[in-house]
Amino acid sequence: MRKLQRCSLGLDLVVSCCWIAGIFLLSAPLLATRVVLVLSWVPPPSSISNEAFPWRFRNIHQCDNRKMSKIYVKQQNVVSSLLQDTKSIATSGASKSSNKDKVARQYWEIGPTFYNPKPGPLPQKLMEALETNTHPMEEQSDLGNGVFITRDWRRAWYTYQSPDDIPNLIDSNGRADYIIDEIEGRVPDDLIGVLYRNGPGKFGVGGDRVQHVLDADGLVIKVTFPPPQSDGRSKRQFRFQSAFVGTKAMQEEEEEQEFLYRGTFGTGPRGYAQSPKKGLNEDPWEVPLLSKVVGNAFQTNIKNSANTQIIIFGGKLLALFEAGLPHRLDPQTLETLGEDTMGGLLPSGKLPVTMGAIPQDFVPDFIGGAAHTAHPNICPDSGNLVGWHWSQLFDSKALQVTFTEWSAKDFSSVASNTFQIPNCELAPHDMALTENCIMLKVNSLKMNQWNFLSGLKGPAASLEMDGRSNVFVHVFPRPTAKVQFDPYAVEIPPCFSIHFSHAYEDEETGNVVCMFSGWPPSDAKDFLGAWGGFAPLFSIIPPTLIWKLEIDPVEKKCVDLSVAPGAANVCAEHPLVHPKFNTKRAKYVYAVASNVIGDSTAPCGYCKISVVDGDENHLVQGQRNDNVDAWWFGTRYFAGEPLIVPKFGGDPNKEEEAYLLGMVQDSVKDRSAIAIFDLERDLREGPVGMMWLKSSVPHGLHGCFAQDDNGSSSVFC
Repeated sequence: MRKLQRCSLGLDLVVSCCWIAGIFLLSAPLLATRVVLVLSWVPPPSSISNEAFPWRFRNIHQCDNRKMSKIYVKQQNVVSSLLQDTKSIATSGASKSSNKDKVARQYWEIGPTFYNPKPGPLPQKLMEALETNTHPMEEQSDLGNGVFITRDWRRAWYTYQSPDDIPNLIDSNGRADYIIDEIEGRVPDDLIGVLYRNGPGKFGVGGDRVQHVLDADGLVIKVTFPPPQSDGRSKRQFRFQSAFVGTKAMQEEEEEQEFLYRGTFGTGPRGYAQSPKKGLNEDPWEVPLLSKVVGNAFQTNIKNSANTQIIIFGGKLLALFEAGLPHRLDPQTLETLGEDTMGGLLPSGKLPVTMGAIPQDFVPDFIGGAAHTAHPNICPDSGNLVGWHWSQLFDSKALQVTFTEWSAKDFSSVASNTFQIPNCELAPHDMALTENCIMLKVNSLKMNQWNFLSGLKGPAASLEMDGRSNVFVHVFPRPTAKVQFDPYAVEIPPCFSIHFSHAYEDEETGNVVCMFSGWPPSDAKDFLGAWGGFAPLFSIIPPTLIWKLEIDPVEKKCVDLSVAPGAANVCAEHPLVHPKFNTKRAKYVYAVASNVIGDSTAPCGYCKISVVDGDENHLVQGQRNDNVDAWWFGTRYFAGEPLIVPKFGGDPNKEEEAYLLGMVQDSVKDRSAIAIFDLERDLREGPVGMMWLKSSVPHGLHGCFAQDDNGSSSVFC
């Protein structure tokens, strides 16, 4: 019946004379703005040039894609110490291996990287580690070179499920509830509150895996850190809870046991062809082209997977998704309560398109909605939540954005401003906040409407990127700024941004400064067209560095765009600062780190970058940056996005009086742990505590930390 209803709706749209002529016009803003730019480790395929850059670029990582034989040799030399005992393991004993053994060992290899795009054979000690299911003996000096095992990296993207030894730990709704009883080291007494984390967790339906990990349904976890008992004798009990975000779309697909909606990154209805349904932890099925077109053509309602961010503020716990409405959850039980319209500000069930001059009586019912960003921010001074929602203007390529500041008392609107961003076909992913300004950086991306409308490609794969075009940073007044000003745009040299760590107004120069993760200029034309499959493939992901951008608000021009001080060759993502310094000049930026040799590899540690006093020297790719403060867990570990939590009762104006929390997966134990670093010590000294969960949690995205689970305001990344 559901298939017939969808078919009927499609026929109605096609035969409606008033819409058949305008459907392509409508699709441009409608489709482009639905794309979720959740870029954890999903940057665009890139071809980085070695040509001279404009004077405004300093210390830019310069390299020639795939043709840098000298650099390739340097990279190979870094790995050679691990490979010195390798004896053609890929072929040894092959004749004796059974077909089952061959399949099991298919990904027993050194994972490909951007500068070493072909998988490598395992050195003897890593082969022995896999055969014995152990960790190799490694020192910190051996790590940070970007070596990882493909088999282990794929395992980090398995669907959330019970381990074999505890078959009833997690139910079909992703629910688990237990006390964490295995702790290495200690959990500090002044780490008090509740940790929430969101990310892809349910990787398909009915045995059919999603085409792209970021199309998976959201999984929210919760860990409670109670205060120490006053008697000093009772042990603290740390409770773990989890649940899938029960969106309406997920429930409908579970009922039908098939994909019913198009996902942002390529998953969609299968059409007439029958999927082999190999399992959620097997490579996704490549749908025949004609069947893909039959199943997806002219379907424009993108699934809201609610898998990007989780925040708790003003009494609400919200799971956020870039191209739709937030979903409200019960902060104590994690039960999904349904879509949240932010006090009626965001209409439900409508596409984020504004018809402009067309009379309201002629506007279809499904038009006139808005989508809310997955990256709002907290002002450390006012305590307001600063967010924004958007809709595409039908009669132009402009984006209409409304910035709103919300009160922590009751989530009521304090003030709001509405503006238009011209020539913006895609909603920006992240925002930067200062005392008086909001900054949005518009990357050079356009939607190929036909590829998406026809069903040939998903919306992300239909994006076209111009990595050689200058881009624009749009600066707006905050709704509560004491002095309002006219918005302005600043043209800056080609680059691609993902996440901002912080921004501030420099007291000495008056310039606006921000820092972000991203890539230098590239010759790439496709955004994610060549990306997908089971897990991120680093051979087509350029190195991610931390950048500094400085703008003169008087002259309205770019003063500087360069790799941040101290960040040379540090491949890192998800940058953040102490939450009290979101709008101030911070000494340190923290991030999840992949390596310190300037390559693109899997994340396996954390780094602390001194962005004020750090070294600004340029390093050749392959050269280690041993000056950065970093901790590496090991070749067979993977690290997720960090979160900075101020110490309970500490001085919030001291950046070091905080903890760094990060989710880490151990490929040997096949379990995840919460690592705790005391920022009054160097990261290189290692975590003070590791809280081991009873199962593995998929590699996730963003999270928050609140004082309690009653809806109090949180800090988040």
